[in-house]
Amino acid sequence: SSGINAEYGYEHERLEFQKLKNGKAELASKVDVLRNAAQPLEIALEQKKNAQVEVESLIKDVTNELNKVSSSIKGTEQQLSSGKERIDELMVGFKSKVNEAETKLAKITQLTNEVNAYQQEMEALPETSDLKSRREAITTETRNIAKELGKLESAINELNIEEQARQSKKRTMSSQIQKLNDINNQKLENLRRFEKDTYNAVQWLRSNRGQFQGEILEPFQLIINVPNPSNAKYIESIISRNDRKAFIFERADDLNTFMRQLRDKQKLNINAVLAPKEDSSQRSLDFEKLRPLGFVGFLSDLIECPPLAKRYLYRYYRIHNVPIGSAATDKMADRVNKIIPSGLYFTPSYRYQNSKSRYHGGDIISSISQVRESRIFNFTVDTRKIQDFKSQLERLNGESLEANDRLNEVKRHQQELRTKDNGFREQKQVIVQQIRHRDTIEDKIRARTQKINELKNSSIDLEEEKAKCDQKTKQILQKCMGLQKKIYMLYLESETKNNLKNENMIRKIEVSFEVSEAEEQLQSSTQELQSAEEMLNNHADIIRRQRAKAAELLEEAKRVCGLTTNSLPNKYKSMFKRYPTNNVNDLDQQLNEAKALAECSNDLANPQMITEYNDRKKEIETYTKEVEVNQDKLKDLESQIHTVRESWYGPITEIIEKINTKFRSFFVKLQCAGEILLSEHEDYDKWGVDIRVQFRNSDDMKRLTSSYQSGGEKSVSTILYLLSLQGLTDCPFRVVDEINQGMDPKNERKVFEMMAAAATVQGTSQYFLITPKLLPDLRYNEKMNILSIFNGLQIDNNANESFVVENVIEQARFRNSQSQIMV
Repeated sequence: SSGINAEYGYEHERLEFQKLKNGKAELASKVDVLRNAAQPLEIALEQKKNAQVEVESLIKDVTNELNKVSSSIKGTEQQLSSGKERIDELMVGFKSKVNEAETKLAKITQLTNEVNAYQQEMEALPETSDLKSRREAITTETRNIAKELGKLESAINELNIEEQARQSKKRTMSSQIQKLNDINNQKLENLRRFEKDTYNAVQWLRSNRGQFQGEILEPFQLIINVPNPSNAKYIESIISRNDRKAFIFERADDLNTFMRQLRDKQKLNINAVLAPKEDSSQRSLDFEKLRPLGFVGFLSDLIECPPLAKRYLYRYYRIHNVPIGSAATDKMADRVNKIIPSGLYFTPSYRYQNSKSRYHGGDIISSISQVRESRIFNFTVDTRKIQDFKSQLERLNGESLEANDRLNEVKRHQQELRTKDNGFREQKQVIVQQIRHRDTIEDKIRARTQKINELKNSSIDLEEEKAKCDQKTKQILQKCMGLQKKIYMLYLESETKNNLKNENMIRKIEVSFEVSEAEEQLQSSTQELQSAEEMLNNHADIIRRQRAKAAELLEEAKRVCGLTTNSLPNKYKSMFKRYPTNNVNDLDQQLNEAKALAECSNDLANPQMITEYNDRKKEIETYTKEVEVNQDKLKDLESQIHTVRESWYGPITEIIEKINTKFRSFFVKLQCAGEILLSEHEDYDKWGVDIRVQFRNSDDMKRLTSSYQSGGEKSVSTILYLLSLQGLTDCPFRVVDEINQGMDPKNERKVFEMMAAAATVQGTSQYFLITPKLLPDLRYNEKMNILSIFNGLQIDNNANESFVVENVIEQARFRNSQSQIMV
C-alpha cells in the first residue's frame, strides 16, 4: 500500500510540474507585450500635465484680482451698513427722548397729585406743637405713677419679707410639734419590738374602726402619757403586763367581736378589758394630812389618758388613792402607816404596800420593794408645750391673714395705678404715632416737591431735537448714495473678471480630466505589467519547489517499492486498477471509513460497556423518583408557609397602615411628607419597618438613616413615629429626653403642639418631656405641668425658704416698666 501511495504521489507531482512550465512561457510573452505598450502613454501624460500647470497659473492671477474687487465691495458695503445703522440709532435716540419727555410729564402729574393728597391729609391732623404738649403732660403723669408704684413695690417687698419670716417661724414650730408628736411613733415602735401580736392588732383596729359602735382605746402602753418622765416608774409598777397591752372597750359586744376576729380567727395573743360605766374617782385619803409627811400628790394627778381609761384605772388600780411621796417620806414611814394602814403609796425609791393582819389583832404589815425605772411609759409628750406652740401658730396665722389683707390692698392700689399708667401709655403711643405720621407726610411732600422741580429743570425741547436728527440723517443719506454707486461699478468689474475665471476653470477641468484619463491608462497598464511580472516570478518559484518535491517523492516511491529503476512493476499496476481514481483525497477518505468500521466492530463486542450503560440507566431512574418526591415535599412546605404567613401578614399590614395614616397626617401638618412601609424579604429574619421622609420639595422621599438626614430631621421623624404608635401600645408612661435638640424653631413648635394634643387625650399614657429649654409663647393647657429645676453650685442651700417665683416675676415686671418709662 505504501508503495502504491508513493508511486501515485510522484506521478501527480510530475503532471503538476508540466502544467506550471507551460504557464510560465505564456506569462513571459505577456510581460514583453505590456512593456512595449506603456512607453507612448508616459509621453502623452507628461504633455497634458504641462498644459494643466499653465491653466492653473492663469486661474490664480484672475482669482487674486477678484479678491481685491471683493474686498473693495465688502468695505464699501460695510460703510453703507454703518450709515444705515447710524440712521437707525438717530431714530431710536429721538424716539427715546420723546418717550423720556412723556414719562417726565406723567411723573410730574403723578407727583403733583400725591402732594395735593398729602397736604389734605396734613390738614386733618392736629398741629405738632399741640401733640408735643399733650405728650409732655402724659410723660409727667407716668413719671408720678412710676414713683408711686416704686413706693408700693417697696411696701410689697417689706410685707413679703415679714411674711417669709412668719412662715419660717411657723415651719419651725410645726417641726417642733412634729418632733413632740413623734413620741407616739416611738411608743408604737416599742410595742412592735416587745408585743408583736398587740402591734398587729393595733394596726388592724386603725384600719377597721368603722366596724364598731362604741369607743375603743388602744393599749395603756400607747395612750398613757406621763408629763414628767421621772413619774413613769410609778404607773408602770402598778399596772400588770396584761393590762398594759390590753385594749379598753366601752361596749361588751364590741369587745366580743374584736376578740373573735383577732384572737379566734387570726390567732393573735392579745388582751382586752371592758371599762366600768361608773366613775369611782372619789378619794378616801385626805391629802392635807399627807402633805406634812412629804407627799406631793396622787398617782392619778401625774398621768394623762382618756377618761374611759382613767375609769378603768380608778376601779381596778385605785390610782386616785395612791399617794406619791418624796425622799422625806421614807424617814416617816411609821407615821405614814398610821394614816395609810391599808393601801399603796410610793416614794422616789420604794414602793410601800400596807395591809392589816388578820391574826395579830390588826397589826399593820408593810411590804417594801424598790421601784425600778420605767421601760414602757418613759416616752412622754409635753402637751403644754405642744399647746403653747399651737397658740403661737394661731397667732402667726392671724398675723399672716392681716398682712395678706394689707398686701391685697396694696396690690389692688398697685393694679389701679398700672391700669391708669397703661391708659396713659396708650394715649402717649397714639400721640407719638400721630407725630411720626405727620413728620413722615411732611418728608414725603418735601421729597416729591423737590423731584417735581428736578423734572421741570431737566425738560427736553423736542422740536430742536427733531431738527438735529433730520439734518444728521440727510448727511448720512447723501454719503450712502455715493457708496451705492461705487458698489455698482465694483460689481460690474467683478462680473467681467469672474467670467474670465470661469472660462479658465472650464479649461482646467478639461485638462484635468485628460490628465486623469492618461494617468488611469498608464496606471492600468503599469499594474497589469507588475501583476504579470509577479505571476511570472511566482511561477518560477513554484516550478523550483515542484521539481524538488517530485524528485523526493520519486526516491521515496522507489525505496518503498524496492525499485532501482523508474519503471513500475506489474503487481502495483493491478492494484491501481482496483482504485481507478487519481485523487489522493478520495483515497484517504476510503481509508478512514475502513478504519472506523473496524473500531465499531470491536466496541460492540465489549460486555463492560453494556453493563455500565444499564447501571447508569438505573441511577437515572432512581434520581428521577427522588426528584419527584422532593418536589411534592416542597409543595407541601410552601403551602404550610403560605398558611402561616397569611395568619400574621394581614394583622401586621393593618397595623402598619394605621401607623402610616397617623405618621402621614403628622407630616402634612409640618408641610412635609412621610410614610411607614413594611420592608419584605425572602428571608423573614430581614423583615422590618422602613421610615421614609421628605423635608424639602426639591428632594425625593428618602429612607430614614443615620447618615442622610440631619439631627433635627431625625428627631422630628422619631417623635412623630412614637406619637403614631400612641394608640397601638399600652404602657403607663413615656419619657422623652431632649428630643427637641437640633430642631429648627418652626418644627419644634409644631412638634410640641402635636405632642401636647396627643398626650392630653383622655386614657393615654403620661408623657415626661425632659429638656434644657422651651420656646417662648408655647400653647399649654390645664392637663400639663411644668417643673423647673433650680440647682447648681451658686444656689444657696436655704434658697427654697427665701425664693418665691411670684416675687421674682413681679420684680421683673417692675424693672421692665421702669425701663419703658425711661424710654
